[in-house]
Amino acid sequence: MNPSFPPFPDASAEEQAEYWLALRESPFYDSEQEKLWLAWLAASRENREAWQQTQLFFRRVETLHPAQVRRIERSVQKAGRAVAAGAGLWRWPIAACLMLAVCLGWAFNAGYFADFRTSTGEQRRIQLSDGSTVILNTASSLSVDFSEQQRVIRLHGGEAYFKVAADAARPFEVVAGGGRVRALGTAFDVKQWQGDLAVTVYEHSVRVAFADGATIERLPEGQRVASLDGKSGTPEQTNLRQAAAWQERRLVFKEKPLQQVIDDLNRYRPGKIVIADPDLAAHLVTGVFNANDPEAALTVIETTLAVSETRLTDAFIVLHRHY
Repeated sequence: MNPSFPPFPDASAEEQAEYWLALRESPFYDSEQEKLWLAWLAASRENREAWQQTQLFFRRVETLHPAQVRRIERSVQKAGRAVAAGAGLWRWPIAACLMLAVCLGWAFNAGYFADFRTSTGEQRRIQLSDGSTVILNTASSLSVDFSEQQRVIRLHGGEAYFKVAADAARPFEVVAGGGRVRALGTAFDVKQWQGDLAVTVYEHSVRVAFADGATIERLPEGQRVASLDGKSGTPEQTNLRQAAAWQERRLVFKEKPLQQVIDDLNRYRPGKIVIADPDLAAHLVTGVFNANDPEAALTVIETTLAVSETRLTDAFIVLHRHY
């Protein structure tokens, strides 16, 4: 070990402070790391200010926005670059960052007081008071706000399929990911994950208003549109059978980034899987997996992509390339 740690010198003072905070809360912290942390603090005023701000930031962890969670997970990937460079002491820094990322993922729970929620791996069919039906996917939550004038669903996180009962006098809207989806027909799917929004239309059409102000007045049957990092996307044709596969406990991916695949697997298994290599996270994956057996899916991915794993526990896993 050397005093240049954290192992990503190009990182900002804030990112390095996050690293040290995670490490100090982990079982890997010892007297040698304490000396390095003190040396890092003494190195600059910028480091000391970043440390103070980071401590304050995480005292308020329950208010984190998903975008902030993503920022911490990017710190894990920066640590992964150090691994690729040959750092032999990679286990404890990644472990520390992983523990922090996991804590953030659990702490951010905007749907804690939701009317309906599903746990990890659970799916649920819900009959609403207006006659509409909802299929709530795993690790999802929503609230219902119906009045004489309107029907509003707030999807706090996760995914839901809506089969909407006709009622011209009361528009049916889903609020999610900073956007709004208004039913102009009967059946559609809304997914909110890490602050972004994806909408798939199965019957008739919907109106989609994104957080960035973009609006699609009519998204027709058979099309899907999504935002990425808060920026609205372009509608595209989609295979509805594949899109609905999750309702049959199947996960279908066609040339999707490994990060997206792992994000979905994380919703079906307890704990957290983190990819430590950003290049690996971007690798495209095609496959069909059984949602009832996420461990088998993980094994297939590791074998096919020649990926190694490090299990801190049965629940906490780091994926990385062979070194």
